[in-house]
Amino acid sequence: MRKFEIKDNFYLDGEPFQVISGSIHYFRVVPEYWRDRLEKLKAMGCNTVETYIAWNMHEPKKGQFCFEGGLDLVKFVRIAEGLGLYVILRPSPYICAEWEFGGLPAWLLQEDNMRLRACYEPFLKHIREYYDVLFPLITPLQITQGGPVIMMQVENEYGYYGDDTRYMETMRDIMLERGVEVPLITSDGPFEESLSCGCLEGAHPTGNFGSRTKERFQVLSSYTKGGPLMCAEFWVGWFDHWGNGGHMKGNPDSPQDLDDMLDMGHVNIYMFEGGTNFGFMNGSNYYDELTPDVTSYDYDALLTEAGDFTQKYRDFQAVISKYREIPEVEFTTKITKKAYGEVTAIDKVGLLEVLEDISSPIVDTFPICMEKCGQNYGYILYHSPLQREKNIERIRLWGANDRANIFVDKKPLVTLYDRELTGEYNVRTKSVKKAEDVNGNQTSSEPLAEPVTFPVGAPLD
Repeated sequence: MRKFEIKDNFYLDGEPFQVISGSIHYFRVVPEYWRDRLEKLKAMGCNTVETYIAWNMHEPKKGQFCFEGGLDLVKFVRIAEGLGLYVILRPSPYICAEWEFGGLPAWLLQEDNMRLRACYEPFLKHIREYYDVLFPLITPLQITQGGPVIMMQVENEYGYYGDDTRYMETMRDIMLERGVEVPLITSDGPFEESLSCGCLEGAHPTGNFGSRTKERFQVLSSYTKGGPLMCAEFWVGWFDHWGNGGHMKGNPDSPQDLDDMLDMGHVNIYMFEGGTNFGFMNGSNYYDELTPDVTSYDYDALLTEAGDFTQKYRDFQAVISKYREIPEVEFTTKITKKAYGEVTAIDKVGLLEVLEDISSPIVDTFPICMEKCGQNYGYILYHSPLQREKNIERIRLWGANDRANIFVDKKPLVTLYDRELTGEYNVRTKSVKKAEDVNGNQTSSEPLAEPVTFPVGAPLD
């Protein structure tokens, strides 16, 4: 039986083993290109691939599971194994990853008082039921059972979120009860406050950062108890959000940081290839303001979103060559690029004109949140006739989030975003080009002269 161990170093079958890994999220790359991306990972000199597992993709509706096609995780791991790569799996319920709801399924919010990432039994019950389906698929992939998986992650950057040690211990035990035999890890920011809250007995701590390797490893070393130092997410780029002014770039000194990591320990490069946020799966961040991510998750990674080589790839390959021999790899996937030209809309129709054709109403005295209506993404339309109300001068939304378009008499009044949703707005429907708040300040509304239109056949959500 093969074995991977964590002692003063990583050991594979009793011999020291340096983990040189790169992140590829199978759910962000079409399966036709999985082999190509993994071949290019190996050709750069990596011996391991790492991936999150996105719960909301595998269980989009409660009790309905999908592990086929682009979600065939087992196939992805087996392709890596066939290329001689080892695998790190991160099956934690929450993944962050700039992914919709951090990978948590939206249907969790159908339950009143739901508490996430805590020792709250209704939440843990859903995790157990999900893991009862997931782990029979991935435990046979462990190196102890002849597969390529050498480590699994318990939770993701929990030290940034909370300090519920009992929850972390419960998550560890849930995994062990379902047959996990390979070493467990945690990954947190390289700071005392995050490592101290995210660490867990029985799981090896790792750090996530993109620069200042020696300084970060120095902090991490006080938590590894003499064990190996590993950057579980070496951020070589960054993600783009709407309105950030152009494509984000990574640390120009990242090759030197990679050299420092390999000199001192181990690395997982985040991202080797970023891929694509398909559908409504782009996530969002909130620091000073709401910043939704774009569809592309290119991440300024070593391969572009389309899988092309970059100068950064060649620079990293040169660094890795100092620590291990770069293998010769034949690229077996034929990739043809095409220019599809322009797509022209030949007709349009107003949303409010076709409501009865494309949707079914839900009638209630009070607004119901989208998730309880079974709609997890996009917009939902709330409307109410005001028959006896008189002299309505102002309108304000309570409990609305992210973005709202307000219509009065089927004409757009105002478009609100983020903190604009907390304001109160004058209701005017005649000869007004911009809606105003109660202080007379104009908002970023569309003109009222034209109805809001959507392409024919567009989904309501």
